[in-house]
Amino acid sequence: MPAKRKIQFVSKSAFAGLFLFLTSSFLAAAGNVVVAWGDNTYGKTNVPPSATNVIAVAAGDSHSLALKGDGTVIAWGQTGLTNVPAGLSNVVAVAAGVGQSLALKNDGTLVAWGVPRSPSYTNIPPGLSNIVAIACGDEHNLVLKADGTVFAWGANYSGQTNVPAGLSNVVAIAAGNTGNLAIKKDGTTWGSGTFTNIISVFSNVVSGALVANGDYQGAVVLGNGSAYAWGYASGTNVTIITNATAVVARSGFNQAGAVWVLRRDGTLAGLGGSYLGQTNVYMNLSNVLAIAIGYTHHLAIIGDSFPQPIERLLNAGFNHGQFIISQPTSRGRPYRLDYKNSFGDDWQMLPPVPGNGSTQILADPNPPPTQRFYRVHVGQ
Repeated sequence: MPAKRKIQFVSKSAFAGLFLFLTSSFLAAAGNVVVAWGDNTYGKTNVPPSATNVIAVAAGDSHSLALKGDGTVIAWGQTGLTNVPAGLSNVVAVAAGVGQSLALKNDGTLVAWGVPRSPSYTNIPPGLSNIVAIACGDEHNLVLKADGTVFAWGANYSGQTNVPAGLSNVVAIAAGNTGNLAIKKDGTTWGSGTFTNIISVFSNVVSGALVANGDYQGAVVLGNGSAYAWGYASGTNVTIITNATAVVARSGFNQAGAVWVLRRDGTLAGLGGSYLGQTNVYMNLSNVLAIAIGYTHHLAIIGDSFPQPIERLLNAGFNHGQFIISQPTSRGRPYRLDYKNSFGDDWQMLPPVPGNGSTQILADPNPPPTQRFYRVHVGQ
C-alpha cells in the first residue's frame, strides 16, 4: 500500500556543490491509529483493538488486513477470509482481493489464504520466489520480482494475467479489478488494456493506480507531485491534483470507481463515485500515512511515522555524470531519491527503487552543475 514516512534531516554532506540530507531514524508507531469507513457488511470496518503498531493496511471486497510492526498480520471481516495462517511472521507487505489475501515475507516468499476458486489465486505457483512487491486484483494476483520482472496468476477473463514477455526494469506495480499497472525505473509505464493510450503520454511517473481494465478510471503521480486522474466524470476528462505523493484505486461493479490521492501534507483527495461516501474525506483526516480501498470500505493509518530500522547511507557521490547513493534496503519497502534546487522549492521525486534486502543504487541521472539538495524517502 502506498504510504509516506516523515523524513528527519540528521546530517549533511557536500559534494561539489550538491548537498545530501542523510535521512535515517527510528520512530515508534505505537500511537498510529487505523480508521475505517464505508459499508460495514461482515464487520469489515470494525477495527479490532489489537490493530496497534500497524505499518500497512489492505482492503478486499469483504475483509480487511493490517500488518503490525512485529511482522504479524491481523484480519477482520467475512468468515473464511480472516483465517490468517497460524504462525505467520516476518511479513513485510500485505494485499487483499475479493476472496484472497497475500503476505510477503522478508525472505522474498509468499503466503496466501482465502476462498479457493478455479483458477486458483490462493495457491502460490511453484518456484515463485525473490519477490519485492505484491498486489491483488479481484481474482488475480501480481508480484514484482527483485530482477525487475512481473508475474501474474489467477483468473484471466480480461487478460489480467497476460504480462508481456519483454516487460522488465519494473520498480512498482498496481492491480485494478481486472487490470495491471507497472512503473519502470525510467519513469515510463505499462498497463494492461486500452487505457495504455492514456498513460503513455506521461513520463517520470513515481506512483500509479487503476480501477479496472480498459478505459476506466485510474491515476498516476509524476515526479513534480502532480497527480493526473482520468475517467472523471467521463473517459476523456483528466483531473489534476497537486502536492501528491501516492494514489490508490478500487471499484465495485455498482460504483463509478474511487481513487484516493495522498498529499504530501498527510491529507487526502477523493475522486469518483459517492456510493456509501467512499470519496468523502472521512472526518477531515490529517496525518495520513497509508490508505487502502476496498469495494465499499476504506482504511487509513493515522499517525506521525512508521517504525523504521536505522539504515545507513554507505556512499554518496558522482559516477559517470550521475549523482548516486548506495542505500542498504529492506525487502518490501520502496526507496526514493527526492531533490530540490533551493530550500524554497518543492521536492521533486524520482521513480522508486524496491528494497530487496541488499544495497541498492539510488541515482539522479541529470544533476545540475550548481547546487542541489537531496533526501531519501522510505515508504512502507
